[in-house]
Amino acid sequence: MKYAVFIQGGMSDRPIPDYNGITPLSSADKAYTDKLAQYSETGLVKTAELMEEPCIEKAVFSLFGYDAKKCFKGSVFFSLCDIGVMPEKEDIAFQCSLVRLSDEEIYEEKTMISCSAENMLEYEFECIFDEISEKLSNHTFQFVKGRNKEIFLIWKKGEYYSGEFSPPEKSVSKCIKDYLPSGDFTGPIYEIMKKSSKVLEDYSLNALWIWDNSAMPKAESFESKFGLKGAVVSDTDFVRGIGRLSGMEVISSGGDVSEKIVSEFKSGKDIVFFYSGEMHKLGLQGDFDGKEEKITEFDSGILKPVGEWLEESGEDFGIMIVSDICVPAYLERRVSDPVPYLIYKSNAKKNSGISSFDENTSADTDNYIEKPHELIERLISQHE
Repeated sequence: MKYAVFIQGGMSDRPIPDYNGITPLSSADKAYTDKLAQYSETGLVKTAELMEEPCIEKAVFSLFGYDAKKCFKGSVFFSLCDIGVMPEKEDIAFQCSLVRLSDEEIYEEKTMISCSAENMLEYEFECIFDEISEKLSNHTFQFVKGRNKEIFLIWKKGEYYSGEFSPPEKSVSKCIKDYLPSGDFTGPIYEIMKKSSKVLEDYSLNALWIWDNSAMPKAESFESKFGLKGAVVSDTDFVRGIGRLSGMEVISSGGDVSEKIVSEFKSGKDIVFFYSGEMHKLGLQGDFDGKEEKITEFDSGILKPVGEWLEESGEDFGIMIVSDICVPAYLERRVSDPVPYLIYKSNAKKNSGISSFDENTSADTDNYIEKPHELIERLISQHE
């Protein structure tokens, strides 16, 4: 059996009452997806706990077949794994952001003015990173440069439950006092942040904000766990990191994605994961039409060529399509709603009674997966 898993980040939406309850998934032109849906198992899977701030990384990790409640300890390690940095099991890693603080003399009285390094010149970023590495690193704390002006901090043999850390965007335009790290073990991190405002005082982004602590996930290799050789096709850092951490081959999704997926099957892979997170941004921007267009492009440009190759290969195969997190375009935020999934098995086709794969038709079935890591098991174990 060959298995193709398509995780479409942010694809799921909420029906809009003023538009006859449609969603981008229900209104998109997706002939091949709907063709599969007629002979597939469809339903809903809970990828985020209700009333919880939806975590994309946790949801995707679960959809790779790992029990996030037991294994997930933050997402920073995934990004580090993708750039080839593998901390020790006892180490703790943090996400760091370059921010601009106001010029009050007392650090705790400063206001967060900006928390984005997007428009910073590459040269200035390199200078800042060199300053941080030289003046704030020691035998216990190590700074690592990531992609896209990212900075990570590794605390050698640190404390995972080291307190409360707030993302920088929560304190924009506010005094930072109430958003600084708090807890029994946050002292060293607090001091680094405070010192950074002196070290970087002459730069446009004049301080370091440390947050999102993470420990090494407890995860065995995918092949050891499921007996399948796998590959991941994606340009999303944390997803590539999940692939590397789970022992799978990682391929860039640039160029012809369908061709790359097929190439991995030809090279002997049993399962190939494809992840794209483009629809997250569109949903947060309220771009209903943009999400609809991306779903149509996925159907005709990626899913259909891969599906047709699998059909012509003469081998039994399975296809899974699922969203990670629901991002309603009319709300412009992520919510913890269950998301639709589709599982197609070439050796177990039966009439599903539906003609379209979307949130509404999936909710109308009796299929509801409470534990998202069981979805992969459902794909690969059913009808073997």
